[in-house]
Amino acid sequence: MSRNALIKILLLALIFGGAIMVLIKDDPRVPTGDINQVRPVMPAQESQYQEPEERAEQDQ
Repeated sequence: MSRNALIKILLLALIFGGAIMVLIKDDPRVPTGDINQVRPVMPAQESQYQEPEERAEQDQ
């Protein structure tokens, strides 16, 4: 066999091996909640005019 053919076979085997490894390690989970209402989780943003909740609770 030529060197080029061996490299192609090796590359093909690595690609298939990686794909099989991903399929084996894949852990699909059952969705919880209503999957028709997907809402992004946005981080809480603090305004420069409002005190953070932690400081407001400590002052009380």
